[in-house]
Amino acid sequence: MITRSLSNTTLKQENKPLNWQSNDEIGWMVQEYNRMLSNLEKNKIELARSQKESAWREMAQQVAHEIKNPLTPMKLTLQQLEMLMRNGSFPKEKAEGAVKNLLVQLEILNEIATSFSSFARMPAPILNRIDVVKVVEKVVALYSKVKFKSAAQRLFVMGDEQLLSRIFSNLILNGLQSGDDVSVEVEILQEKDNVIISFRDNGRGIDETLRDKVFMPHFTTKKSGSGLGLAISRQGIEQSGGSIWFETSSKGTTFFISLPAV
Repeated sequence: MITRSLSNTTLKQENKPLNWQSNDEIGWMVQEYNRMLSNLEKNKIELARSQKESAWREMAQQVAHEIKNPLTPMKLTLQQLEMLMRNGSFPKEKAEGAVKNLLVQLEILNEIATSFSSFARMPAPILNRIDVVKVVEKVVALYSKVKFKSAAQRLFVMGDEQLLSRIFSNLILNGLQSGDDVSVEVEILQEKDNVIISFRDNGRGIDETLRDKVFMPHFTTKKSGSGLGLAISRQGIEQSGGSIWFETSSKGTTFFISLPAV
């Protein structure tokens, strides 16, 4: 009984204490085991709290960083407008240019807020039996320079069609933006009990020093963007019972998605 309890003790689930009535050597061992469980539960609570605080600190730093980028040109634009108004000169062309610039920066702020809101409040996917070949075909049709091939006309998985469409679209966009004059090839095949969707580009690849950070919520190599696209993709795929990974070199990068076949 003690051996079985020790082998099942884990940080991920509730651990129940043992009952032993006799005050003998085994009873002393059971008491120590139960004391260990009590300390373990306290440590689990403290660890969870610490991880949440750390995650929110990182997210807050990223939000602040992203917001500062558009705020700086907005402040400069407003200062220029203020100087023009004080000098009594307010040319129509400059006013229109200033307003246009402010609207662009406000749209960037809106995109940042939407991205972080989507990541923080992302609901669990509603899984249905869907034809993943048809879903990928619809997404690929939206882009040029994207080739598509499938080992079968129909392959079924359990997934959320809207969520998977956004994930596929994000991976294609990332591929197209990975260099100059880049093309993307999307392929679907079945390996045993899984459907594998690959997104292969011929871009510049991912630098070796950055590969461990690709799926982190605050990571991006782009000049603009929240850096949440791949984090949201991984979260959505894992909630669908699948997995996502990549292979990269100087000749390009391939992202793979594996989902259980139905």
